[in-house]
Amino acid sequence: MSLDSRLKNLLAPLVSGRVYPDVTPDKPEFPLIVYQGVGGQEQWYVEGKRRETRHRRVQIHVWAETRLQAEAIADQVATVLCESDFPAVEPYGAPTSLYEEVIKKRGTRQDFGIWYLP
Repeated sequence: MSLDSRLKNLLAPLVSGRVYPDVTPDKPEFPLIVYQGVGGQEQWYVEGKRRETRHRRVQIHVWAETRLQAEAIADQVATVLCESDFPAVEPYGAPTSLYEEVIKKRGTRQDFGIWYLP
């Protein structure tokens, strides 16, 4: 199963299935989660072979009607990811609070380093 599929499966129950890669849909329903790959680490053995496990830095945005709702979902995201069966998940700092004037919604943003098997 791909990293995208695994992320969607893990996070979908937190927001009634509203989990999207990269951008929100044109007519979003809230709360929702948007995730995107923002880099990662590539590691190769000296012998010139690629490691079996891969690493991806994933940025996860939670958008909701209220700050409390966004923060509660963000806390659940961290728990679900860190307690998942990925070989390793590392949160990079705590969530950053967001407000988007255009949509009048509150949110959070947090990066995670995820080691996974492709």
